[in-house]
Parts: sequence; C-alpha cells; structure tokens
Amino acid sequence: MFELRWEPGSAAASGLERIGLEGLRARRGRCARWAAVPGSAVSGGRGIRWPRREQHDATWWPQGIDVQGGFLVVSWHHPEGGTDTSARVTFVDGTRRRPRFWHVLLVDGDLQPIAIHAGGLAWHGDRLYVADTFGGLRHFDTRDIAVRDGGYVLPQSGGYRSAHGEGERAMRYSFASLEHGTGTPRIVAGEYRNGTDDARLLRAELGGSITEVHGGPDRMQGVCVVDGTWYVTTSNGPLRGGDLWVGLPGALVRRPGVLPPGPEDLAHEPGSRRLWSVSEHPGSRWVYAIELDAIAI
Repeated sequence: MFELRWEPGSAAASGLERIGLEGLRARRGRCARWAAVPGSAVSGGRGIRWPRREQHDATWWPQGIDVQGGFLVVSWHHPEGGTDTSARVTFVDGTRRRPRFWHVLLVDGDLQPIAIHAGGLAWHGDRLYVADTFGGLRHFDTRDIAVRDGGYVLPQSGGYRSAHGEGERAMRYSFASLEHGTGTPRIVAGEYRNGTDDARLLRAELGGSITEVHGGPDRMQGVCVVDGTWYVTTSNGPLRGGDLWVGLPGALVRRPGVLPPGPEDLAHEPGSRRLWSVSEHPGSRWVYAIELDAIAI
C-alpha cells in the first residue's frame, strides 16, 4: 500500500517582506521572448525562449511546470558534484507580448535552500506542490513569497510524505501533475528509470491511499491525465527529439520525436485542451504548449 501522508511544516519565515504572488507580479521582472520551437507536436511551432543567461546556464536546469490562467511556473534544480544543493521556481507571465519572469528560491523555515531535484510541479490556487524524488511532495503557499537580500524566497509550509508497505519498493516522485475536472484535483506522478523495466505511474488523492499504480515506459519525464487519457513524455538525449505517449497505461501509443530534445514535466492548463511542457538542455530550453486535439489517437 502506497500513501501520501500530510506533514505540517513551520509557519512562513518571520522578519521578511512578504509580498505573495500578486506582489511579485507587480515588480519589474525580466523578459523572455516568443521564438520558434522544434517538434511537430508543439502548438504553432512556437514557445517561450529564455534569455541567454538561463538558456545556456549549466548550473541551473529546468524540470517541472504548471500553469494557471496563462501564468506559468517552472522549477529548476541546482546540481553540484552530482548532488542537488538547491531548487527554485520561476513564475512566468505568458500573457504578455514579451513574457516576464521572476526567480524564487525554495527555502525551509530557517531560510536555508532546499536540496531537491524538483522534477515536477502541481499548482492549485495558492498551493504549490513540488516533487521530492525520494520524499513525496513538498507544499508551498504562494502567498508566502517574500523579499530577501534583493531576491525572492518561498518558505516550505508542509508536505505529503511518501509511505509504502513492508516489502514494497518505495515510490520515486520524479515528476508530477494535477488531474483537473475530478472534483478535488488528483495527483498524477511517476518515476524516471533508465535501462530498467520497472518504472511506475501513479494516481492519488492527496492525504489518502494511492488509488492506481501502473507500469510505464523507460526514461519517463512527465505525465498528465486529461478526460481519462494519459499523456507521457520520454527523453532521447540532448540531440534527438523527445517522444510523446498517448492512451491508457499498458496501451500507450508512442509518438516518436514529436517534442523538442529533453522534454520534462507535463501540465494541463485548466479549462483548455492544452498541455504545457519544458525542455532542459542548455541551448535548447523552451516552454511550449501542445494542443491535445492535434495529437488525439
């Protein structure tokens, strides 16, 4: 039996200027741009391209994504010596002709960086869940975004700890998304595995037992469920286009090379027939949409 058990965290760190997401949006931010994106599944063949610093930075790597009302959030991990030392999220106003963005460092109650891979995001209202590979889902409240030393931080305010039964292999939360349209949104998540045949996908109610566990393809990077159909991304290295899988677990149909190289997390834009994804490799980093009706099986 797998579970996601709620564990409360500390209150928002005191002594900081707390501005929340709306206060962040009111600040200047930096500009990205709309540009051509490779991949036949990319909506309109265009997406958001980061400026040079983020586009080529080999110290921060984009991983997770979610969207609400045209406003996107992307997670990044910061590896040093093969170990993650910190993580951040970037809020992107994609409704503008020149998209604006703001980096926000994820911290604990002592304002220390949180060292996780942050491979997936699930965003619902003020609640932002960040995948913690070996721990489950960390919880942040976007109303707690604060100013610190000229930058922005977001303290953790709890989380859902992964638990499993005796003799079961612990679930890895390599990526995650929200399944909308089911009353309370459900979490859908999965495992990145390379060269093995035991990668798993899961579907769960927060605070309860995981309701479904399925096998999935090798090198999975993201998953979404929309109207009962599962969508999965898999990667093929920095030079080859990524794959998109569509259908039901155990019967997913592979669409080879239809995504940019290095596709990561997937997110469903609520109220639309559109997914969003992000690619990770330096020099080939985009945030882009996928129209579901164009890839229906």
